[in-house]
Amino acid sequence: MSGEDIRKVVKVTVRLFGPLVDEFGVRELELPMTLGATIADLAAHLELTQALEQGVKVAQDGTFCPPETELIDGAEVAFLPPVSGG
Repeated sequence: MSGEDIRKVVKVTVRLFGPLVDEFGVRELELPMTLGATIADLAAHLELTQALEQGVKVAQDGTFCPPETELIDGAEVAFLPPVSGG
């Protein structure tokens, strides 16, 4: 297998907050994703597409981003559920 056959990847650190911590059982994950993958791809990988549709926001390196934003190698991607209170 040549070097061209190996798929290039980016590594991202996923930070989870609120009920997502309970759902996943951790606050942070490190994941490899295919070069060119987007936040939407990452959400799909984590089975969070519906959560995005229900108001979960995503920030990459501290900046809120739309789902079509391409992942950056070494980035921190935070999934932030809506805040509720009373």
